[in-house]
Amino acid sequence: MGAYAPPQGGYGPPPGPPMGMMGAGVPGIGQRVMFNGDGGKLFGTYLLFAIVPAIVGYFVFGIFYGIGMAIEAAARTGGFIMMALSFIGMLALFAAVLTGSVLFSNKFYGFYYEALQLDGQPCQYTGTPQELAKVMVINALLTAVTCGIYTPWAIVKTKEYVHSRVLVNGQPGRLTFHGDPASLLGTYILGMILVYCTFGIYGPWFANNIFAFMWENTKFDGRNYQFRKDPGGFFGTYLLTIILSMLTCNIYYPWGICNILKWEAERVA
Repeated sequence: MGAYAPPQGGYGPPPGPPMGMMGAGVPGIGQRVMFNGDGGKLFGTYLLFAIVPAIVGYFVFGIFYGIGMAIEAAARTGGFIMMALSFIGMLALFAAVLTGSVLFSNKFYGFYYEALQLDGQPCQYTGTPQELAKVMVINALLTAVTCGIYTPWAIVKTKEYVHSRVLVNGQPGRLTFHGDPASLLGTYILGMILVYCTFGIYGPWFANNIFAFMWENTKFDGRNYQFRKDPGGFFGTYLLTIILSMLTCNIYYPWGICNILKWEAERVA
């Protein structure tokens, strides 16, 4: 953020539909942003960097817990050794999950921006796990300390960092984020309450508000984006992703995420 100088020329085509797409879709909608990510490609990343670390973490925790139980049964230490080894196992589990979360997030951003085109121009994410870890750990700590109130600030900080590491057509500094977390706070708190009270039914409306906040505070070469909210139209995609992910033990999740991202991109102008 702020480390890049403004790009000098070579911005590519002006905003509007990419060549060969004139007349496609709804005029003014879904013409500036295209997402062509494939769930099959994301699945490998999801499996390797999200699922495997969690499994390894639980396995290590089970080993420490089992050793503690065995020692306790033989030595009768009053539970001290078992608790100590269980605590070590919990730390190992936490470290594995945190590491997997950072690695998956970094890989996911790479996947997302590689499949994204802005005004017909390709994108590339250049961030590193080490840089992202600093952002995520600070966000997690502050969110925990504030009982979730810091979440809008965490969202904005993450978006600012990610955009600062995105090249568009090989050029840095063209994509920027200018969201005000304070303006998101009310929407976030109300959205979380309504999602909880409606058992998730309000989710599409809440998601559309978040989509709008993200895109309408994003600038590309200083030009704003707009997002056309359509909670009713999103409901089917949202519900299908939840149901199929549950039925397949989250195997469908990468395909569902890609469908959501495609739906989102089609409504950006």
